[in-house]
Amino acid sequence: MILSNEKPLIPKLSYKGLFLTVTLDGTENQVWRSLVVPADGHLGWLHAVLQISMGWTARHLHQFTFKDKRFSDPSFELYDPLTIDEAKGCLDKLLVRPTDALKYQYDFGASWEHTIVLTKIDLIENPTVALCVDGSGERPPENCGGIEGYKTLLRTKSRMNELATPTTKQGVRPIHHRPGFNLPSINLSLQALPWPSVSSRSLKRIIRFHKPSKQAK
Repeated sequence: MILSNEKPLIPKLSYKGLFLTVTLDGTENQVWRSLVVPADGHLGWLHAVLQISMGWTARHLHQFTFKDKRFSDPSFELYDPLTIDEAKGCLDKLLVRPTDALKYQYDFGASWEHTIVLTKIDLIENPTVALCVDGSGERPPENCGGIEGYKTLLRTKSRMNELATPTTKQGVRPIHHRPGFNLPSINLSLQALPWPSVSSRSLKRIIRFHKPSKQAK
């Protein structure tokens, strides 16, 4: 007979996790993700998580900014003595309390800026896997000229859709910007990420072989 106040022989382990909201700046909150990541991960690993969850292709340089500090991959050889190795940026040392935030820039030419906000700290079961729990919107095409080029592209598509009607453009198929993203595919790719560090080659391989499929309209 087991008494109700007896402790289990094998306690269930729990680990601290960070609940993050990632928003692509300039999209009026139309492209965003809610993520859960291990608190003891570092910024280099978070870069891989962001690339997969946002749908980028890891073909360009990137950096993180936290207050007055910059973090990046030292292999980029940015020749900036103030830039810190991103592997030394531990998440739970930077994001300590809800509303703490940092910036993530991908592709210095297009300058895709993301805002990452800590929304909650709670326990998680798996200390080595990131999880995407919610979100909206597909990321812009990488070579569309940054956020301003993306807005121009959306206006052009909207105009073409207006013109592509049965009475004006018979047989022309309207162009749609799909607002969704494939959550199961994202999490399948996130589960494939090595822990605690991901090489650039491994990340590109995961993106290539676990490319999320388009959702139905």
